[in-house]
Amino acid sequence: MVPPDNEPADEVLAASARAGDVRALETLILRHESRVLRVLRYLGIPREDREDLAQDVFLRVFRGLAGFRPGFVFEAWLYRVTVNAAFDHRAGEARRTRLLQPIEEGTEQLASSGVPSQDTADLKSRLEAALSALTERERAVFVLKEIEGLDTSQVARGLGLNEITVRRHLGRARERLKRLLGGH
Repeated sequence: MVPPDNEPADEVLAASARAGDVRALETLILRHESRVLRVLRYLGIPREDREDLAQDVFLRVFRGLAGFRPGFVFEAWLYRVTVNAAFDHRAGEARRTRLLQPIEEGTEQLASSGVPSQDTADLKSRLEAALSALTERERAVFVLKEIEGLDTSQVARGLGLNEITVRRHLGRARERLKRLLGGH
């Protein structure tokens, strides 16, 4: 994200926050909170968990600032932290689901797939349902590339993958989504 004209770049703010500047950390949070929440939404994090998980993301960012390497793009690092937090959350949810409700989740997904509609809200809902059918890695690559608009190299850096792997996951995600969404 490009900061406003007179605002310092994310990497400068990250260095200041690492040195103990609370205002720099607050600026980073305000600057990126809506993106983190949007990525969490498209990664399938339930609405009621997103705010808490976003706070967890920024807590991880704060704790990890000492390891943030100069020259690395802050935004790519933030996406990586966000995706990892979402994966951790989903893994915890999966464990709880296996213990509490082994069948209901699949039944709910089938019931919510519905008949295609031209309505934008319905299409958005269908996209979110279709995204949940992707593997975690496919979903993360698709969300960062197609929804957040990052280029392949940024996605690769953000997820710790090479660009060929990103392209492979993106191709699989597109094909699966095309099948799941039909012609939409």
